[in-house]
Amino acid sequence: MKVSCIVPVFNGERYLGETLDSVFAQTHRPLEVIVADDGSTDRSAEIARGYPRPVVYVHQANAGHAAARNLGLTVATGEFIAFIDADDLWHSEKIERQLRLFAARSDLGIVFTHLENFWSPDGDPASRPDEEAFRPVPGYTSVSMLARRDVFTRVGGFDVSLKHGNDRDWFCRAAEQGIAMEMMPDVLVRRRLHASNRSAALGGDSRAEYLRILKASLDRRRAGGSDVAHYPFGSK
Repeated sequence: MKVSCIVPVFNGERYLGETLDSVFAQTHRPLEVIVADDGSTDRSAEIARGYPRPVVYVHQANAGHAAARNLGLTVATGEFIAFIDADDLWHSEKIERQLRLFAARSDLGIVFTHLENFWSPDGDPASRPDEEAFRPVPGYTSVSMLARRDVFTRVGGFDVSLKHGNDRDWFCRAAEQGIAMEMMPDVLVRRRLHASNRSAALGGDSRAEYLRILKASLDRRRAGGSDVAHYPFGSK
């Protein structure tokens, strides 16, 4: 089974190479690795194009993280789709273990894993969060997800109007479509924390956006006559 691994990047030269290393370290093959450049003005394009393993590089004028994910989807050819942000890392067996679960359960459309945060070695120690931020948690986020390609045909792409919660919105829409999902207990993603994280930059706006996403989903369910479901997708 070919897996398309989409790496959206915007001015990510500092960590992009390390992220690509973790993708190509996957024990599963075949892989298709796609770097979707959201208008970077640094060396991100040079790093992607010069990487010593085959990388599909696509570029767009800066339009946001969701648009970069969607750009990657337009060129992906795999039967399964995964995403990783250009500063995060995967366990080498992430894709292999998720595919085992898909093989055991033909009804599944999406498989998530647990993740843990780590403080970037180049970060300012004074900005380091409390230890609570580093405990493993369920990874209801795009960087832990592996999904069948046909799920995107049913659900559509990511909402480009959402600055931070576009993956949570997508998960809600997938749940509304009845897509079967599973959360693995394995900690297979390491999410880098540093001063320039998108979530840190967006600050308090993210929680308000999450609440709008959840309300919109509940409103759609009520309008369609569906039972209101519990959503486990928490905020970062």
